[in-house]
Amino acid sequence: MHTIFLVDDDDAVRRALARMLRQEDEWEVRTFDSAEAFLARPDPHTEGCLVLDVTMPGLDGLELQRRLAESGQVWPIVFLTGHGDIPMS
Repeated sequence: MHTIFLVDDDDAVRRALARMLRQEDEWEVRTFDSAEAFLARPDPHTEGCLVLDVTMPGLDGLELQRRLAESGQVWPIVFLTGHGDIPMS
């Protein structure tokens, strides 16, 4: 089974996306309300795909991507944001 790690500080968005993604029986969806919570997960070696909110309090999605890359962890990432602009993309 493939794992999708969904990281978003907005509870309603996180629940709706998780519900939608779980409709596919081949995906396990694990949700986190912050990048820090994702980094502190008990199974840090489980691989998967990340769905990240770009703008979160504390460590944002772009900084999480940088930290993962610096540690040698290369993950497929889909970024989400309700506050994007052209330079951010």
